[in-house]
Amino acid sequence: MAMRKFLVWFVLYYLRFWAKITLRLHKPYIIGIAGSVGKSSTRNALYAVLKDHFRTKVVSGNSETGVPLGILGLKLPAYKTSDWLKVLWRSPRKINNLKDVQHLIVEMGIDDPHPPKNMEYLLSIVRPDMAIDLNVTATHTMQFEILLTRNIKDSLTFLLKKIAEEDSKIITKSGCKVAIYNADDENLVNVIDKVKRSLPAKLLTFGKGTKNSLRLTSYEITHKKTKFTYIYKNEKGEKEIVLSFPGMILPPAYQETFASVILSSHELGLSYPQIKEALENNFHLPPGRSSILEGVKNSMLIDSTYNSSKESVLSFLEMLKILKEKTGRQVVFVMGDMRELGSESESEHAEVARELIKVVDWLYCVGTNTQEFVIPIVKEALEKKQGTIKKVEWYKNAVQLGLHLKEELTENSIILFKGSQNEIFLEEAVKFLLLNSNDTKYLARQDEYWTRLKQDYFSV
Repeated sequence: MAMRKFLVWFVLYYLRFWAKITLRLHKPYIIGIAGSVGKSSTRNALYAVLKDHFRTKVVSGNSETGVPLGILGLKLPAYKTSDWLKVLWRSPRKINNLKDVQHLIVEMGIDDPHPPKNMEYLLSIVRPDMAIDLNVTATHTMQFEILLTRNIKDSLTFLLKKIAEEDSKIITKSGCKVAIYNADDENLVNVIDKVKRSLPAKLLTFGKGTKNSLRLTSYEITHKKTKFTYIYKNEKGEKEIVLSFPGMILPPAYQETFASVILSSHELGLSYPQIKEALENNFHLPPGRSSILEGVKNSMLIDSTYNSSKESVLSFLEMLKILKEKTGRQVVFVMGDMRELGSESESEHAEVARELIKVVDWLYCVGTNTQEFVIPIVKEALEKKQGTIKKVEWYKNAVQLGLHLKEELTENSIILFKGSQNEIFLEEAVKFLLLNSNDTKYLARQDEYWTRLKQDYFSV
C-alpha cells in the first residue's frame, strides 16, 4: 500500500513538473473554469467563440491527472500500465505542445477537500489569468462529509458552504486578473463577498439582478430550437443580446454557460455581435449532454447520460414541462442514480421525485438510490393519482431497461435519459431506442477504456 501511494504521488508530481515547464515556456493566457455543473459545456462554448479569433487550445481533462496531461497534449487510451509508462516517457518531449497558443482553456474540477483532488492542488499546476465560477451544488457532498462534526445540524448547508469555499479558490487564491461568477448563487456570493475588496481581480457577475455585468432576462424553447436573451450595458445604455440555437433543445441551466462565455469573450476584446455569431455558428454539444437523437416509434431522445445532479435534473424537468405543453407528447424519463451525494442522497433524490411526478408520464429507473428514494414516492403518487405519472418501473441495469422500454414504448414520446456515470451507464439503454444504429458514435463513453469497463460490469 505504501509503495502504491508513493508511485501515485510520483506520477502526479512528475506530470505536474512537466506541465508547469510547458506553461512557463509558452506563457498562454489561461482561462480556468470551475463549478459543480456545466464546466464542460462552458469550456466548449468558450472555445467555439475564441477559436476563430485567437490561437486557442482546450485542456480536455479536469482532474489532477487530466489537467497536466491536457497541457502536455497526452492521452491515456485505456489507463493500462503500458499507457502510463508511455505517458511518463513522452512527457518531457511534449513541452512544446503549447507553442504559439494564445489562449488556453482549462476546466478545473474538484472532487474532494484534500489534495490532490481539491482546487489548491490544481492551482499548484495552473494559475488562471481569468477565472470563471459557475455554481455550487451537492454534486460531491459525499467526499466533503469528512469535514462534518457531530454538532452540525444542517449538514447540507454546511457542505455546500465548504464546496463553495474550495471551488471559489479559483478566484480567491489564484491571483487571477479577471473573475467571473454567478451572482445568483448565494454560496458563491457569500464566499467571494468576504474577500473581494482584497482581490486583485476585476470582478464581473451574471445573474437575474439588474446590478450584474450581464443580466439574464428570458429563456424560450420549442421542439425545434432554444433561445436565450440577456441585457448588457454600454455607453448608450442597456442593449439586448439574443442567442438562438435551431435544432438544439437546451435546459435553462445553459443560461449560466452562455452568460459566462459572453462576459469572458467580451473581456478578451470581442464585440457582442462577434460573440453571438460565433456561438450560434460554432457551438456544438458534446456526447451525452442534451443531445437530440431520433428514436424508434417516432420518439425524440434527449441524451443527457454524461452525468447528473439534482439541479441539472430539475432544469431538464422544467424544460420537459414546456415541451410537453407545446407538443402534447408523452414524456418518458429514464433516470439513473445521482451518485457521490453521501448522506444527502435521500433528500436530493426525494426532491427530484416530488418534482418529476408533475411532468413525467412514464418513469424507468436504474440504481440503488432511485430504487430506495425515488420509486416509493412515485408509487405513492401513482396510487393516489397525483400528478401526471402513469407508470413507474425499476431495473437492475441500463441494458435490461433498454430492452424492456423498446418493447413498451408508445408512439411519439419524448424520452429523457439522465444519470450519473458510476455503474449507471444509461447510454447503453439509449442504444436500444436509436432509430439509426450508427448514431451510437454520438453517445458518451464509447472509447476503449469505457467499453472494456462496461463489458466487465454488465457481464456480472
